[in-house]
Amino acid sequence: MGTLRNGLLATLVASVALAGCGGTSDATKVEQTVTRAFRALATGAGATLCSLATPAGQKTLAAAVPHSTCENVIKLVSVHLTASQKAALESVKIKKVTISGDHATVSDADLTSAHGSLKGFIQSGSAPTKLTKQSDGSWKLSG
Repeated sequence: MGTLRNGLLATLVASVALAGCGGTSDATKVEQTVTRAFRALATGAGATLCSLATPAGQKTLAAAVPHSTCENVIKLVSVHLTASQKAALESVKIKKVTISGDHATVSDADLTSAHGSLKGFIQSGSAPTKLTKQSDGSWKLSG
């Protein structure tokens, strides 16, 4: 019993040590932020999406509709998405993230989806989604 317990303890300690060595890469954090934002847009969760944006990013989103707020703009956009677009946004995959210092971009050309269609939502040649690294290590939408 003692050997089994010691072996189990050693395995547990090794697992914890390995988990602590890694950490989530910046590219993964950017992907997580962008996919959470798209899912929030698909469901009209304005508060969630806006919390993933910097104050400047929130202001930019709010400016899309005069005299509105970031949350209201997200809800309004979500209402006008087709079921196919919502399904695509909820299952969006990111093929490539470009990071330069504390700034990251995700190009529309690097977005795919397992379900639905992003057609009509993403535009060829449009500006990439921009993110800025925060002091806590998270990434937020900035433009």
